[in-house]
Amino acid sequence: MSKTLQPAPDICKENTDLRPFLTQTVNEVKRTGKPTYLSLTIETGYVDPLAILEANYIHNEAVCYLERPSHEFSIACGEFLAHAEFDGDHRFKKAREWSKAILDQTLISGDCTLPGTGPTLFLAANFESTATSLKTPPPLQIFLPHWQIIRKGGSHFLIVNLQVTPLSSTDELLRKVTNRISTTTKSKAHSERCNDLQKFALGEPSENFAYENAVEEALKEIEAGKLSKIVLARQLTFKTHGTLPPFSLAHLLREKFPDCFSFCLSTPNAGMMVGATPETLLRSSGQYLETEAVAGSAPRGPSAGKDAHWGKTLLARKKEVHEHRVVIDSILRRLHSIGLADCTKGKSRLLRLANLQHIRTPLRVKSDGKTHPLDAVAALHPTPAMGGSPREDALPLVRKLENEDRGWYSGVTGWFDHRGRGEFVVPIRCGKISPSEITLYAGAGVVAGSNPQQEKIETDWKLQAMLDVITGKSDFSGSV
Repeated sequence: MSKTLQPAPDICKENTDLRPFLTQTVNEVKRTGKPTYLSLTIETGYVDPLAILEANYIHNEAVCYLERPSHEFSIACGEFLAHAEFDGDHRFKKAREWSKAILDQTLISGDCTLPGTGPTLFLAANFESTATSLKTPPPLQIFLPHWQIIRKGGSHFLIVNLQVTPLSSTDELLRKVTNRISTTTKSKAHSERCNDLQKFALGEPSENFAYENAVEEALKEIEAGKLSKIVLARQLTFKTHGTLPPFSLAHLLREKFPDCFSFCLSTPNAGMMVGATPETLLRSSGQYLETEAVAGSAPRGPSAGKDAHWGKTLLARKKEVHEHRVVIDSILRRLHSIGLADCTKGKSRLLRLANLQHIRTPLRVKSDGKTHPLDAVAALHPTPAMGGSPREDALPLVRKLENEDRGWYSGVTGWFDHRGRGEFVVPIRCGKISPSEITLYAGAGVVAGSNPQQEKIETDWKLQAMLDVITGKSDFSGSV
């Protein structure tokens, strides 16, 4: 756990005199010769994390932004202070060990009552544990940012993280803190970053594989008894004239899908992923771990009666019920495999979004005090809702049929703080923005009884969420 150097201010505001604490920290580091990290949580007036990110983003820098408007929660961060990359089957375990080493040498100041305050690590992991293409991001990247902004309800905090070495000075550290406070509280919108998305025309899409043919191949494997479910994802790449404005896209997504997590995710030389995902992989309060099964899809109806009919049909349709049950059973087995057996399963209900409705079942288990959030993430990822079941049979077939790595799509992104609190989501309903193109992703679960044409139609529904926001149109046919 992180240690606290006294006297550290329990409450830090924008005008708090930090010089005595910074001077003491610098003197201690010079005395011991051991560099340390310093995390300052500073309470501010109203800030919008996405607006701060939009105004201060530096091209090709690492950022992570997550917001769920219906929960009045938003967090954003930027710039590596410390970072590491890992791959292979034990990448989450390695990330946990690295994060412990970082937090053990971090000093804390300010009010860290709210989850996401204090030193917080941000993580992005690919769907695949190893990369086979230079175009994909690192299989797992974890970092302590230079800064982060959090808004929860009516509370707003800026967290400034600094490295203190024997060569550091109080004036230098104070200047960095003051500059960051000024940047955060006095930022003005940059008009060139707030472009109208609908000015960016999309070209004809190219697709990574023939989707209906792949579904037919998958059904043969299911009928042969080799697996019970597989999720196949399409990648449609559209050429653009110029770079789509990611933060304008994120803003429109958060307005249209308040019950989803809108997100932006970038790392050097890997583009930026933007989307609005309904899929929460894990939420940790420090005392409880929560996850959910989300599987099965139906469109929203044009009237209350039609909407209710489609929702009721979704909850009762044999194929959808089976697909959902596979996901629940797999989650329970995986939590049990790390010693979390007494899981409480909530009642299945409809998750109604602006364009689609899904079956959702919440699951909750009391933490045993030893299970780190990353242990649970490693056990759960990828769920059958993203890969298939059994995992060891489904994932090689996914790689074979899809032709290309998914990268961040259907991977994991999120954060956890020094008290073990955190939240991780699965990046779906998203697009990866590059200088002259955007690649959109959408998948569907294939089980016994699936119809190849209907599965492709389901991915069309999901692709529409992003296309509607980008183009302002609702006439996507799914043809390529």
